Amino acid sequence: MKQLSFSFNWNEKLSNKAFTTMRLSDRLEVGDEIKVSLKEKILPHIYLVKDKKSLKLESINDFIAYLDTGYDKKNCANLLMTFYKNKNINWTTQKINLYLIVRID
Repeated sequence: MKQLSFSFNWNEKLSNKAFTTMRLSDRLEVGDEIKVSLKEKILPHIYLVKDKKSLKLESINDFIAYLDTGYDKKNCANLLMTFYKNKNINWTTQKINLYLIVRID
């Protein structure tokens, strides 16, 4: 089973039955059942990748940013760029996957 890792519980989203996450990786697909970890501790639930949308950094609006991180779009963009600061990324062309994750147990 695939695992999705978080270093921080942005917007306290991991306490909800459903949440979103933005990732550069394509390794998750709609229909995947996954485990979720927070700071290397696996949460006691199984989750389903319910939906996946691809977008560019410039397409992230306040609606998406606040739901996912609890911050406005500018601060959300800064967070993403900080997470991936050690990678050589062209943020005008980079695809960002927005995943909808739903707890199923």
